[in-house]
Amino acid sequence: MLKTKMKRAFSLVEMLLVIAIISILAAMAISNFSNASQDSRDIISRQQLAVLQQALNHHVNKEIGRVTNSGGSPQTVSQVMIAYNAKAGQQRFDTLKLFLDDSLWSGPTGTENLQFNLSTQRITTKAMRDTNNYMTLPNWVSGSFPKVQLN
Repeated sequence: MLKTKMKRAFSLVEMLLVIAIISILAAMAISNFSNASQDSRDIISRQQLAVLQQALNHHVNKEIGRVTNSGGSPQTVSQVMIAYNAKAGQQRFDTLKLFLDDSLWSGPTGTENLQFNLSTQRITTKAMRDTNNYMTLPNWVSGSFPKVQLN
């Protein structure tokens, strides 16, 4: 009786199963990576919102109690609120720019990072444009503090 040696090898089904498992793992890894980059852009947008909110807070705190040029009495919170609400979006934005660090205002190549769109009244940065986020400066509501809103 002749004995033939049988070579051991993977069957086609086993190979397809291994390829399918590797493909699923690769898809999960790519998905997690893209979610992490999106999350980091969202975090940057929220940090930039906090910077603008802080600039707005500084502006309001500077104005409250300030004596006008005519030498009248110090400005009250309601007077500052009325003056803030009387400004258009571009004027509000220009006021905030005075309180911002140049690193937020200017991009790394000298381009404008922080931008105000006059037609939409939206403030954006590069990170926000990448994530389709924007900020607005809504009217100051009585009984609260003025807010920068992230949309």
